Amino acid sequence: MEEKRYESDLTRKEKRHLEWEKIKGMKWKARIGYIWEYYKPHMAVGLGIILVLCIIGQIIYRSQFETVLSVAVLNSPMGDSEGMAADFKKYLKDTDKFHEITVDSSMIFGGDGQSDYTSTMKLTTLIGAQELDVLVAPEEQFNHYTEMEAFFPMDEILTEEEKEAYGDAVTEYGICIGNTEKLQEFQMTVGEDAYLAVFINTENVENAKSFIKYIYGGGES
Repeated sequence: MEEKRYESDLTRKEKRHLEWEKIKGMKWKARIGYIWEYYKPHMAVGLGIILVLCIIGQIIYRSQFETVLSVAVLNSPMGDSEGMAADFKKYLKDTDKFHEITVDSSMIFGGDGQSDYTSTMKLTTLIGAQELDVLVAPEEQFNHYTEMEAFFPMDEILTEEEKEAYGDAVTEYGICIGNTEKLQEFQMTVGEDAYLAVFINTENVENAKSFIKYIYGGGES
């Protein structure tokens, strides 16, 4: 008499054959439901592995990028920030695809209380995280962060010759740039009292210097 075999006694090949026989005897709707229920744990594990690999791949890819200048331009929500970033990179003659320049023109001050609060929180966070190199802002915001000793003295940024060229626009911690042609070109509507300043914790001083020349419509960097 043949000994009765339980499913737990079957080999993997026999188990696969048994499952296939079960599936063949089902209607299509039942097949789909059965396959989903039976293989759901396997699919979840597979998708989890794929997700982890994608995240690791993205981290490795992004680690190759380096931000060589990060600029915040206030009160210019309609400004072409991406266009300005690309144009400045071209101005630098920087062809390294892993070098990034960012221009953030999303922060608004002087409007309603909520937008002021949101923009203040964002700007404070970016400054605290040392993720900004240059600020272009109306005089009120410029003065606020000047009082917090957030900026490089212009004496450490500009040469005597450059300070003479910019004249009375140069202050101790910034430079009054107003609505330069370059700002207007990219619809940056900061205002006639716009100031440019370089954050004291920047590691991109040379590019910050070049950005000053760029904003003023200077020649080659």
